[in-house]
Amino acid sequence: MSKTIIPVTLLLFLVFTAVLVRSQSIVPARYDGFVYGKHTASMDTVLVEAFFDPVCPDSRDAWPPLKQAIDHYGPDLVSLIVHPFPLP
Repeated sequence: MSKTIIPVTLLLFLVFTAVLVRSQSIVPARYDGFVYGKHTASMDTVLVEAFFDPVCPDSRDAWPPLKQAIDHYGPDLVSLIVHPFPLP
């Protein structure tokens, strides 16, 4: 009886592994947000990533100070990527 348990256990392990590997997500080729301003995000600057909900009052209130800070330091020091992140 133990001879049939090992192949069944092995088969279940292989099926579980195949399902698990297939369900992993792929790393996106580019950012899903948009870059604020007329410059591209580079590795030579400080990269700030902001997740904003379009209808959230807190996101609305946080946008002007963040935009002011990015404009103050300029594109040579700071880059901003904004990710639209709507909450349910």
